[in-house]
Amino acid sequence: MNQENKFNNNIKINKEYKVIANSYTHDGNGICKILDEETSFLLFVPGIIKGEEAVVKVNSTRKNYGTAKITKLLLKKSSPKRVTPVCPLFLNCGGCQLMHMNYEAQLEFKENTLKDTLEKIGGLENLPLNKIVGASSPHFYRNKVQVPFQYQKGKTVCGFYQNSSHAVIPFDNCFIQSKEMSDIVKFIRNLCNEFKIKGYDENTKSGDIRHALIKESKATNEIMVVLVTTKKEILNLNELVKKLTSRFSNIVSVIQNINSSDTNTILGEEQRVLYGKSTINDILRGLKFAIGAKSFYQVNHDQTEKMYEKVIELGNFNKNDIVIDAYCGIGTITLNVAPNVAKVYGIEIVNEAIENANLNKELNAITNAEFILGKSEEKIKELLLKGINPNALIVDPPRKGLDRALLDTLIETKIKRIVYVSCDPATLARDLRVLTNNGYFIQSITPFDMFPQTNHVETVVLLQRK
Repeated sequence: MNQENKFNNNIKINKEYKVIANSYTHDGNGICKILDEETSFLLFVPGIIKGEEAVVKVNSTRKNYGTAKITKLLLKKSSPKRVTPVCPLFLNCGGCQLMHMNYEAQLEFKENTLKDTLEKIGGLENLPLNKIVGASSPHFYRNKVQVPFQYQKGKTVCGFYQNSSHAVIPFDNCFIQSKEMSDIVKFIRNLCNEFKIKGYDENTKSGDIRHALIKESKATNEIMVVLVTTKKEILNLNELVKKLTSRFSNIVSVIQNINSSDTNTILGEEQRVLYGKSTINDILRGLKFAIGAKSFYQVNHDQTEKMYEKVIELGNFNKNDIVIDAYCGIGTITLNVAPNVAKVYGIEIVNEAIENANLNKELNAITNAEFILGKSEEKIKELLLKGINPNALIVDPPRKGLDRALLDTLIETKIKRIVYVSCDPATLARDLRVLTNNGYFIQSITPFDMFPQTNHVETVVLLQRK
């Protein structure tokens, strides 16, 4: 047998192997070496900790690696960092990846993942990496949850998608969202079955309700419920809303969003208020924010306040500064920065977000903030043509990172300092490589754990022009 055949074919699907975990993938799976086999084939195994040994069953194989699940953890080789997950659905539900680690180990994993990603993808060395800012509460922290509904075995169920699938794993409680949100979701599910409102079937493209989106304000205790339906007219929907709002008195907004498209996008374009008002209010660092159904708003209130304080600290703003906040959303960062500067411009491509941002500006009586609808790279150039020269730029892009056109604009305009707020280490590494190759140097990197129990890490970076 040649080496390639030995490499590829000795490892069989559904066969059990003894493995040891030597490192991790970026999403928290253990990278495992197979013991008692003469092979360099690697297995990616969720729920195992570095240094542990386990018996695993192979799920799939590719050329040089495969995936497997634990069938037996060898306790004599188990890690002191291991804890019993509080959620019985862990590893089946795709919502959490690190619940088998104690919190200290989770933070260590995220720090190392960020460092490795910046070094390997960004080619960055001698990083000024600060200690990760952990959460005071690693459970029940989410103020937003979006739960898919499906029709299974003659009844409507709700839960989260199973790993690597769109099959819903039903749940009664989720340990990273508030208990009340879990109770609301269960109540909606029960009402759907009472009123014969069917969950969505992705195969037949049939059913009535696709998702329930719940938003909760920590500061005011107001709750918004968004029911995402396949069509506008749903039999007994108004009766469902009446029972729901009677049961939960702090629900101040119920919105129906209509999404009839064959898409993975949760929200459709059309929506209407079924009960109460169109927004709920929350408070961040003393500022009030109106949050709509489509508004982007950080899901961890306490960590968001810490992160915004870091943005202001790193920006080192003064009363003479002119600042641009690209990807400003509903203006949460823009308005938090405003008291520290002469003028701040928030730029956002989503019209509804700009409308909410202007509302939030009025709610807080802030006069030195201006919100602009459009593409950041275009609007920055327009500001420069008007003689407005920013001292600093803040960017908080989506997971895909900065558009190349915006990167080119930043390089061209030579803005003195940039505060980059990232939710994805890989795209952050890519963008930092471009910026550091074009006149910027990294002065500070601070990771934040916005999403305990998951593999996600948020990062705030200060770049200065050389």
